[in-house]
Amino acid sequence: MVIHQGSYPKSRIIARHGVFSRSKEILGLRILSLYMAREFLKLFGFLMTSFVGIYTIFDFIEKVDNFQEAQVATSTMISFFILQIPEIISLLLPMAVLMGTVLTLGLMAKRNEIVAVKSSGISVFRFTLPILLLSLLLALGTALINETILPQTKAKTNYIWDHLVEKKPDRLYSKEKFWYKGQNSIYNIGFYDANTQTLVRTVYYHFDKDFNLDRRIDARRVRYLGENRWAFISGLYQRRLDGGGYQVKPFTEMVLKIPELPGDFKRLHKPSNEMSLNELAAFVRKIEKEGYDARRYRVDLLGKISFPFVCLIMALWGIGLSLFKEKGGALAPAVILGLGVALLYWVSFSYTRSVFGYSGILPPFLAVWLPNGLFSLGGLLMLSSIKQ
Repeated sequence: MVIHQGSYPKSRIIARHGVFSRSKEILGLRILSLYMAREFLKLFGFLMTSFVGIYTIFDFIEKVDNFQEAQVATSTMISFFILQIPEIISLLLPMAVLMGTVLTLGLMAKRNEIVAVKSSGISVFRFTLPILLLSLLLALGTALINETILPQTKAKTNYIWDHLVEKKPDRLYSKEKFWYKGQNSIYNIGFYDANTQTLVRTVYYHFDKDFNLDRRIDARRVRYLGENRWAFISGLYQRRLDGGGYQVKPFTEMVLKIPELPGDFKRLHKPSNEMSLNELAAFVRKIEKEGYDARRYRVDLLGKISFPFVCLIMALWGIGLSLFKEKGGALAPAVILGLGVALLYWVSFSYTRSVFGYSGILPPFLAVWLPNGLFSLGGLLMLSSIKQ
């Protein structure tokens, strides 16, 4: 069949041409995105592996003598360094994101690939979007490690180093005569044995609804029996009488049902880096409800939330530093400046948290999020200064 000129509308030809062009554009962007993601992940994986390996080697060289002097078993020493890997990953992952971004884009610029991409009308933000999205996923991965794996591995490495290597008393034993406020009660405790769930050299004060002392129990040991039952062993029981005065009675063993549980005493000594986000949030609510100052723990809680976002911040800085010059001439300076930015961030984050946050000079939220806000602004300014 012969189609005469004009029998097929020109508008339909143009429309079909536009559809094909749009499809080719979408396909091209998809290929470019996959290429960017692949190049970034290759370099990121190499850098992350290298950083973890180098850190572990230097840490091993520094600490191996301590393990040998303490006569710690080789298997325990190996476990210590393996258990440290999640913490090392969490600590160095933002650096790997920054360097991975700088090297990926810097090498592309040297090969004139950046010029080719930009000459096709694709903006800097669009072709670097895969790196930003992957950085966000890595930030979520860091948060997941910090929430699920790190508290457990950190508790084990702390125990090996403090208790087996440096021969320090277990921290649950190290704080003598600490006080704990319970429900209508106050405890004065010599120390808490977490393994046997036993309070040692304990004085238990119980108060009535008007906060008058109605009984006191001095015990050599208080052992948990289960179902909120505690056995007070070898002590003195004093009870206030209705007419005044106190009844005093020694005892060998006395079982009482009280609301406090072993975990309440254990958490007093558990550092923030050994708690998950939920545990730390619950602990902050508990001690604030009891009227104690929870500022330090609240700063640590907010720090657990804010720190993973540094991955995205470092990606912004990496894009800005590597594309400052289109033809890759800024690769070496970008690497050096990137290392400086990363170091400056860690110093700022630690300083504002410990100096301004813990002391109360700044509110906990501001002390923790201020470095993120400032470095995010700096990264966005760097990104906006690049010729699109």
